[in-house]
Amino acid sequence: MSGGRGVLHRTGGSPGSIVRLLRMLPRVSRPRTALLVATTVAVAALPVVMTAAIGLLVGAVPRAVEAGPGSPQAADAYRLLAVGAVALLLARVVGHVHRANARNLGREVELVLQERVVAAVARPEGIVHLEDDETLRILRVVRQLGADVIRPERAVDGLAAVVPQLLSASLAAVVLAFFEPWIGLAWFVAWPVLFLVMQREYARMGRTTYERSAAMREPEYLRDLAISPGPAKEIRVWRMMPWLLARYDALWNDLLLRVRGAEQVRVRTAVAVVGTLLTLSVATVLRLVDAGLSGAVGLGALGVYLFALRIMFDSAAFDDEAAHISFGATLVTTIDELDARLTSTRREVRARLPEGAPERDLQLRSVAFTYPGRTVPVFDGLDLTVEAGTSLAVVGHNGAGKTTLVKLLAGLYAPDRGTITVDGVDLAQVAPEQWRRRLSALFQDFTRYRLTVRENITLGAPWAADDTDAVWAACEPIGIRELVESLPRGLDTVLSGEYEGGTDLSDGQWQRIALARALFAVHAGARVLVLDEPAAALDARTEAEFYRQFLDITAGLTTIVISHRFSTVRRADRIVVLDGGRVVEDGSHESLMALGGTYATAFALQAARMTGAGRR
Repeated sequence: MSGGRGVLHRTGGSPGSIVRLLRMLPRVSRPRTALLVATTVAVAALPVVMTAAIGLLVGAVPRAVEAGPGSPQAADAYRLLAVGAVALLLARVVGHVHRANARNLGREVELVLQERVVAAVARPEGIVHLEDDETLRILRVVRQLGADVIRPERAVDGLAAVVPQLLSASLAAVVLAFFEPWIGLAWFVAWPVLFLVMQREYARMGRTTYERSAAMREPEYLRDLAISPGPAKEIRVWRMMPWLLARYDALWNDLLLRVRGAEQVRVRTAVAVVGTLLTLSVATVLRLVDAGLSGAVGLGALGVYLFALRIMFDSAAFDDEAAHISFGATLVTTIDELDARLTSTRREVRARLPEGAPERDLQLRSVAFTYPGRTVPVFDGLDLTVEAGTSLAVVGHNGAGKTTLVKLLAGLYAPDRGTITVDGVDLAQVAPEQWRRRLSALFQDFTRYRLTVRENITLGAPWAADDTDAVWAACEPIGIRELVESLPRGLDTVLSGEYEGGTDLSDGQWQRIALARALFAVHAGARVLVLDEPAAALDARTEAEFYRQFLDITAGLTTIVISHRFSTVRRADRIVVLDGGRVVEDGSHESLMALGGTYATAFALQAARMTGAGRR
């Protein structure tokens, strides 16, 4: 948590955050910002004009009554009444335009911020930043964008409400200065200072809210376990619900004890602010009463000053709208922090892959790689050559680096040392998108997209999404065409029971959808197919059928298969065994069995288990 608090305290100063938000507005929409500025001035000035007109009218009415209808005094009274009425009408109309424009501008700000978050996270070419604790803490705060209170939209709306009132109060202070200069000056200085004091207080409360969000990770996980359909079976069979609820309550209560009081205005701040306002108000009222009783000011002037004092009490500097300014603006600053942190890792493109690559081979030379934050390397001098157009199987014990190898090949990580080349071209000098267009991969932890079947498959090559024939061609080799055609809307069925007309799939069916996605990319032009545990969730019959057609499906491709099932790897042209970050065995199934090493031992053990299971 200390790292998270550091980020929030560095970026959470309210005045600075508000300035950042204000600077952002014209970049989002110059016309809306210009309109907001104009209406802000109008909304601030019109109440003062109305106040002055009504105050003067109070003094003009007795003179008009005494002079009688048609007199110049009566005409003056009517003009003051007209000015006050027009100011009131304009204030209502302009006020509606002002708030509507502010809400629209606030929504546009949130949309731009959402886009900035997505763009920032997508900017690095790999995935190292998504495994960095500090970045993940910031992202957890940023995910609150759009929450009920923590919304830049509400910050803009709050500014639209509070700023005109502060300007009106300043103009009213100028009016009071004509009565008593020290009173006007005191009010003129007091309101901005009190506003900033409260904004700093709200900023402190907002930081506490953000920090609580980071501490809510485990309670939210427990809550999701209790209400999600996935864990429901185990929770009920093992009677886990009382434990879950007790653990959730304990964590939540502990969290409340730690932040109790921190999310409220401190007593000393409230006393100082309220005391200042009360002192100024009492002093102003007493001075006005004394001036009125002594005849130092006339009835009209007294009315103007009293209405000006009333404007002072209309400020929303202490309302929820003022708090929303600080909460929402602080989030803008946090997104700026994320944007600055996730700088582009795009390297200079100094080479291009030949058309049709790989035509010769794919090579890893002296590759070393250690995960960020760890000290033990996964690879330390890995050498491996994959001949183009052949199938390679990679086996090894858990933690040998099989899945890491896939991520390195996909460019999700960059080697700490060594090179990865395709037909002699160093991938570090090639645009990542050019290489990834040649590569199709099925990861062991593939994603289950809550989208249609068609979208789940065509995401393997979005630029070819309109090719329905290629979609069916990707489905048929793994036997899911019949399944897809049986769904309520066929290819357009949403794969989630949470949507109307949607459906859920079994684990095995989901893996076949993921396989179809990888094969669709092949139909769209990928030349290298990497499969990480491709049959892990398939039943034995489907697995056998898949691998009977596997060589036909991958003919002419450079195929790399990672699996713990030897019925899979024995069909490969070549098999390598990883151990200790290096290739320790390399050859065909027959040659490795004859070698009698790690592969032969593991194959024999698995075959014995399968034979025993078959007999039972």
